[in-house]
Amino acid sequence: MTSLGHQSLPPTNLDRVDEGMASPGGSSSTRRVAGQVYRSECAVRNCWEQWTRERTHARRTGSGATRKTTRRWGRRIVRQALVDPTVTRSTIRADVGVAIVPQTISRHLAEANLKSKRPFRALSLTPEHRQLRLQWCQARSMWNVSDWQKVVFSDESRFVLGTDDSRVWVWRRPGERYNSPHTVLRHTASTAGVMVWGPIAYDSRSTLIVMRGTLTGQRYVHDILRPHVGPFLNGLPGANFQQDNARPHTARVAQDFLCHFQTLPWPSCSSDLSPVEPVWDQLKRQMPSCHSVHDLELAVQDL
Repeated sequence: MTSLGHQSLPPTNLDRVDEGMASPGGSSSTRRVAGQVYRSECAVRNCWEQWTRERTHARRTGSGATRKTTRRWGRRIVRQALVDPTVTRSTIRADVGVAIVPQTISRHLAEANLKSKRPFRALSLTPEHRQLRLQWCQARSMWNVSDWQKVVFSDESRFVLGTDDSRVWVWRRPGERYNSPHTVLRHTASTAGVMVWGPIAYDSRSTLIVMRGTLTGQRYVHDILRPHVGPFLNGLPGANFQQDNARPHTARVAQDFLCHFQTLPWPSCSSDLSPVEPVWDQLKRQMPSCHSVHDLELAVQDL
């Protein structure tokens, strides 16, 4: 404790400790100096005792475990994470060939400012998609909170059995989230599961609807829009309904039904602009382990 309590004190603060403790005052000086350098009284006292005893603030050689990795191995650990950001600590440990704990690998990577983060899930966008997204954002750049409070966002998401295999982690530095090596492309999972539809508003949400079979425009109207969306929007004066451009949503029968409500135009391939996406992620994290599609449906309805 003596050698560790004051290691983060800058030289200027060490001088202030010496000056403050040398003045008369006993314990009151300790409290006063601790407040001046923003450290605990114990750290200040240990610092002063070491100085009066050894005339130095240098840290004494510790008696901890011997370092098992050299600087060369440290550079190799960092290089592996830079070449393959998705590499795991167990893979790095096997490649190093030295019996080191995972915390040691994390420490080497942290010294290189590399931290484990979830990758950004990028969409495959064409130049036309990018232009339409930009125009959509610019057209609503002056919206205030009250404008967005009127929007009802809706979306579908697939809940699958087992773990989401797309939830990988990457090693990256701050500010590198959108770099190509740290992104993964979204894809439709082939794992058994169920498709779920749900809307959210500023301070409310509707029930989650499990959709069985293929969703057509006719089914979208009879199973979702008429029994759920209509009453939900009628209960929110001035509501602005949002949906993406999936075929059932753009079908004529669906558009005929929604013509009685105010809708928000939506650019293609822009699911990442919707706040529903992080809500789906949180709901999937709350899902219990299910062993059948039937159990999965029951678990979704309990969310």
